[in-house]
Amino acid sequence: MTLPTAPLRRTRCAAVGVVNGTLAVLAHSSADGRLPDAGLVFSLVALLTWATTGFARHELTWTRLLVLIGGGQLAMHVLVSLAVSRHDHAPDPAHMIASHVLATVLAVAVLTAAERTVLTLARAIAAALPRRFTVLPATAPLVVATPSRRPASIVFLDVLSWRGPPAEQV
Repeated sequence: MTLPTAPLRRTRCAAVGVVNGTLAVLAHSSADGRLPDAGLVFSLVALLTWATTGFARHELTWTRLLVLIGGGQLAMHVLVSLAVSRHDHAPDPAHMIASHVLATVLAVAVLTAAERTVLTLARAIAAALPRRFTVLPATAPLVVATPSRRPASIVFLDVLSWRGPPAEQV
């Protein structure tokens, strides 16, 4: 199965990473979890996006997206929880798990539909564009026409002339 060019592949995976990171931060903060400063949050989302681009060579099916986004949600939860080590009150673990699971299911559903749509559109555009001509493999030896050969003495007689300068100039 042919995938689109590298920039489109990287853009797809970057979108998955950004959506995953953003939903992980929103799910964590909505479940009474505190967030670290914005610079660290943006760095974690950028790190998750970078890690996601390793999957650019593959079509992101719903199973791959489930593993990718579920792992990203877990990683973001752990890293954000470690970054904010002190809580005024401990968040409810059931509410935190439900929030991350809901974010995972929502992201997988939306991104699976988006992946199918983008790949279908890219394949349709690629089919409509003119193709590059491919060189066919050789099936027989190449025959090259060569001029007929003439003896060298005849060629030299035609080229060289025994005529010299006029006799008056000598």
